[in-house]
Amino acid sequence: MSFLKKFVPKAPKFYNLFIEVAENGLKATEILNEMLCKWENHADYSSQIHLLEHKCDEITHKVSNELNETFITPIDREDIHELINSLDNVIDEIDVVASRIHLYKVKKPFEFAPQFCEILHMQMKLILEALKNFEEPDKVYEKLISIRNYETQGDKVFREAISNLFENETDIKELIKIKEILELMETAIDYCQTVTIVMEGILIKNA
Repeated sequence: MSFLKKFVPKAPKFYNLFIEVAENGLKATEILNEMLCKWENHADYSSQIHLLEHKCDEITHKVSNELNETFITPIDREDIHELINSLDNVIDEIDVVASRIHLYKVKKPFEFAPQFCEILHMQMKLILEALKNFEEPDKVYEKLISIRNYETQGDKVFREAISNLFENETDIKELIKIKEILELMETAIDYCQTVTIVMEGILIKNA
């Protein structure tokens, strides 16, 4: 039996907290998608996402406390710290995206935002699935490869989005707002890839 098969039952307090953050992140992508599609009540959607982000901050803090109180950890302390923080970074960025759309009062839906959101949603779905199968490395590696493929797709969408924006947006203020939001969405997608790097490092270390 591999070490990771023992990890899940031995460290439920850490393992379950990772999953909880990922679940909140997935829910945040669903709310963001609804916000972008309906394009109304931005303050309400932003508030919902911010509550999820706040929950994840509390979970991240709880993990830090657990690390301080646990003498021997099932995997390296720095790996636990990096994994929970990389997961938290994703929802932090989603929160910023929703907040900017609300605070900047962007006038109308903008192209490519739904595609970005779909990529982000699929990445978070795969991250959650990978965490739930963490004791089975082969399944996890498949998910990590798919997440990275989505990141590559996100790079392509970003280039198309920026090109389209500068070609068609005539209002310079709206252009600046939308460009920043697109960049934030790309960063959220990049953060999902960072999660895969951390997870892969844990798998390799504990094979």
